[in-house]
Amino acid sequence: MRWTLIALIWTACATPLDALAQPAPQADPRDLGLLIPNAPPQPGGDRRVLVKNLQDQVVVGEVHVEIGDRFIVLLPNGRLISVLQREATVTDRPFVPVTKEELLEELTGSAFRGFKTSTTRRYVYVYNTSDAFFQGTSRILETMYPALYAYCERQAIEVHEPRVPLVMIMFRTEEAYRKYRQIPAEIVAYYNGVNNYVVMYEQSELAKVAPTLAVKRSISTIAHEGVHQILHNIGVQQRLATWPMWISEGLPEFFAPTTIDRRIRWKGVGIVNDLRMYNLGEYLKQQPPEAANGGLIRRTVAATTLDANGYAASWALTHYLAKRHRENFFAFLRAVSERQALGEPSKDNAELFREHFGDDLAGMQKGMLSHLQKLPYVNPITNQPHYVAALDLGNRRTVMITTSPNTIARWQQQALQSLTPAQRAAGRLNVRVFENKALAEQAAQRLLGG
Repeated sequence: MRWTLIALIWTACATPLDALAQPAPQADPRDLGLLIPNAPPQPGGDRRVLVKNLQDQVVVGEVHVEIGDRFIVLLPNGRLISVLQREATVTDRPFVPVTKEELLEELTGSAFRGFKTSTTRRYVYVYNTSDAFFQGTSRILETMYPALYAYCERQAIEVHEPRVPLVMIMFRTEEAYRKYRQIPAEIVAYYNGVNNYVVMYEQSELAKVAPTLAVKRSISTIAHEGVHQILHNIGVQQRLATWPMWISEGLPEFFAPTTIDRRIRWKGVGIVNDLRMYNLGEYLKQQPPEAANGGLIRRTVAATTLDANGYAASWALTHYLAKRHRENFFAFLRAVSERQALGEPSKDNAELFREHFGDDLAGMQKGMLSHLQKLPYVNPITNQPHYVAALDLGNRRTVMITTSPNTIARWQQQALQSLTPAQRAAGRLNVRVFENKALAEQAAQRLLGG
């Protein structure tokens, strides 16, 4: 039988750059419910106060920062609240964090009624996701935490165990996640520095287009937000302290690479982040010639907000400095770790960067790109599973390559609509999955007689 080539179609996720690197919310504490006067902040000074919590119960809290006529107070459940100083009574009573059991009772008795729960040494999980999603999330966090803690300790950064349990809230659907808190559509997970929760969801629209890529993005985001939470709870970054954006986001990317090679897992501190490497490569293709003269680093260091490309550049700069300029990098990290809650930095980002790394940005950028080119890298787009679908209709064969099972179903439906019932009954669809794009293309060519 002779076959006629109708189409060889390549479809991937519609917007791979956006899909691979979603920004996390850079929320002002005021946006998260804290009333903060416009006044110079003062350290809390280990003071403890009697205040009312959100359940109108009197508890002992710690003064995190004093600002104007208010205290920002750490409650026993880990939440920060803003109270008038006249409504807080200084006390000698000890600060006693809630137990995990008390925290779970609080969470499941209100916003998360009916959710499943689990606890570990440091974490409290509240979720209505699949068990597989919960187990993958827990595996990442439980292996990442001790390694990250030890890494910071080795670099002479002062660290301590979390004062309160670390809360992970996991919704099964995006709809429920967005109903809990209205945030920009591109945010798929976030760390809330006021209530100290990481919030995420399992089911993603991207999963309909590229299921494997959706999982990669999801677990990468889990690890990234988990790093934010850890750093804010072990003393590396003071809660409500402002860091330069490039290190605030680049450090979690450096700490948080993940993989699904055999199972969902964390890869280790400083291992290549394939998703960010892909983003950076695509971004650099679009850059004008003048960007080669240190422009990329200049923009990255000065940025006050980041898009997907900014995240990739921040990861690249962090990786390069941490690996090739270790002494200067960790001196810089220790310096920003000393920044206090709500304090105004004494130096702008560019000045602080020059103080630790010099001002030869062109030479530094050349060194960074050379460093990145030597790293082992697996392209996350071409090395995700690809489906090859062959639709046989009489003496015609149409072949498609795609990352999306949903695309195959729609394609088959459209192809059959114009046929008679007898022709549809005789039609045959065969679908096979291959490990990567190259293998899928080879199989498609064989099916087409190439």
